[in-house]
Amino acid sequence: MKLNIYQVSHPVVKILSTNISEQKQEYNYKYIGFLLIYEIFRKQVDITQIYIKTIKNVKRFELINQNRKLLILTNISNTYDILGDIKIIMPQLNILHINYDNVQDIENSIHNLKIDNTKIKIFVIEKLIEHSKILNLVKYLNTNKYINIENISIGCVVSTEKILNQIARQYPQLKIYTTKIIDNKNIII
Repeated sequence: MKLNIYQVSHPVVKILSTNISEQKQEYNYKYIGFLLIYEIFRKQVDITQIYIKTIKNVKRFELINQNRKLLILTNISNTYDILGDIKIIMPQLNILHINYDNVQDIENSIHNLKIDNTKIKIFVIEKLIEHSKILNLVKYLNTNKYINIENISIGCVVSTEKILNQIARQYPQLKIYTTKIIDNKNIII
């Protein structure tokens, strides 16, 4: 079974991701991250239409389905520039800081988190995925919090071929959203 990798090909993302330099890095990550998150949530957010009939007409409202909880797990100290404005447009989105360097850190970060594993979508957001540490988080969520792999997605600005191959071997049904896939020799961050 193959891994579901969605390489974001929006023209603005392509331009910004090829122009990442030291001076504009934070600025570019802000917009690349915003567009990446937009692309991830575009397919994941359920919109419910509500019609209210008044005396003279019918008003239509579109609301995000509140039955499904959306949760971003990230190391905020690394992704603050990507996630800075996301709560403004999606206030119902929950963002949780997590350190997933090892299993103990993961447990300390989310052990008190109450999760209804049938009504949640979890998104792990990072700038660069190059180490297999992220697999510890996916494994913990799947085995300890009983989150189905289909309800976990990973979004990153840059990912390496090596880690994508590791993820594909262990969790082929996992969805990965990225703007750029690089070989391990060309790590730019």
